[in-house]
Amino acid sequence: DIEAASKKGIIVMNAPTGNTLAATEHTMAMMLASVRKLPYAHNSLERGEWDRKRFMGIQLYKKTLGIVGLGRIGTEVAKRAKAFDMHIVAFDPYIKRDKAEKLNVELFDDFHHLLAMSDIVTFHVPLTDETRGMVKAAQFEHMKDRVVLINCCRGGVIDEADLAEALDSGKIFMAALDVFTHEPPPPGSPLHNQERLIVTPHLGANTEEAQKNVSVIIAQQVINVLKGRSYDNAVNLPYVRGRLSSELKAYFDLSEKMGRLLSQIVMGRIEEVQITLVGSLFAEDISEKVFDSPFRYQPFTFAVLKGLLEHKQQEGVSFVSAPYYAKEREISIIEAKAERVKNYSDLISVRVTTDRGANTVGGTVFADLKGRIVSIDQFLVDVVAEGTFLLFTNMDRPGVIGRVGTILGENRINVAGFYLGRESYQGNALACVSLDSRVPEAVLEEIRELEEILDAREIVL
Repeated sequence: DIEAASKKGIIVMNAPTGNTLAATEHTMAMMLASVRKLPYAHNSLERGEWDRKRFMGIQLYKKTLGIVGLGRIGTEVAKRAKAFDMHIVAFDPYIKRDKAEKLNVELFDDFHHLLAMSDIVTFHVPLTDETRGMVKAAQFEHMKDRVVLINCCRGGVIDEADLAEALDSGKIFMAALDVFTHEPPPPGSPLHNQERLIVTPHLGANTEEAQKNVSVIIAQQVINVLKGRSYDNAVNLPYVRGRLSSELKAYFDLSEKMGRLLSQIVMGRIEEVQITLVGSLFAEDISEKVFDSPFRYQPFTFAVLKGLLEHKQQEGVSFVSAPYYAKEREISIIEAKAERVKNYSDLISVRVTTDRGANTVGGTVFADLKGRIVSIDQFLVDVVAEGTFLLFTNMDRPGVIGRVGTILGENRINVAGFYLGRESYQGNALACVSLDSRVPEAVLEEIRELEEILDAREIVL
């Protein structure tokens, strides 16, 4: 219970790097077993059969391997696949291009392009709102015929019912799964009795060496903490909020939500994050009082980074681990201060720059200690930073708000509040619609089809 541990000042740690090689090798084992149909050949021989023609395989040599997620495990898979003289391509919108170039990996900006080019596709991504069900029937249509599919990362990334249909149709040569949406798969799962499917019961980390590595890493981390070193891989951060005043606590919580908001609107690979603290409230540095960490950032920076990165990582992101993940991704962190800003006595501004542009969010806290988003890019808004929002930009024309409201009403989505900011009369406008429930993708698509809508997306804070 992380929350209970945090309240008692107990540091909770994990060891996400301890099983990297075990998961990598399991991926390679599943890949080789798939292309040569080894489990089925073994079972056939066990039954006393000698059927060589039935188990005709394919080679890895000169095949194109598509890696979805070029993190630690994806990187190690790429290195090993090179030994088979494979052509390696990857899709990872959060990895810088020069990292892929150093690995001699071709990095694609478009997921469907990778699917269309790959003979074998392997997944190494976290399970987030962004990746859940990222492979469905539409994605199978983009793949080559007789593609090989490997998933040793997280269940739920591939829609299992659609996978079963693709297997039945012969679209897929072989698939190999170590993870499932529900573990173990329930009776009646569409994956049962599939002839071109290899399955293992979530064995990616199950090696003697991996379990030993995890134990050693945890022991070393405990030693580091006891000796006053960094809290590597801590999943919580004790004491921090308790040392802040009520107003600073509110800004700390707001900072995390600002990062979370930006994570849902920025496009491309993050290159730089700039946090600007405005007003007398932030005149005195408090980082030394709050954090025992090699990263001497203000606490609000840790909160922004956690919100920004937590749903992009396979491993959990904490206030302590967030700057390590940022460093691993070569994200530049800039902290700045300003004395005043128009309309607000104190304010936090966060600007995230990517290889495709930049977005800025401003936030403040009023007397009720509720954090509010007061600007998104060039638009002024006034939104309590909590709950679910529909965020859309549109050409400022009469009737747009009514048509969007009609679509929401027809789909029984209740509007709790509406906030509008615009550049100028008949220019562009941005609307934040506070909702009482989530917005299905089909409803978002219906809104995006309106002529005046430039962009629409769901924001969950």
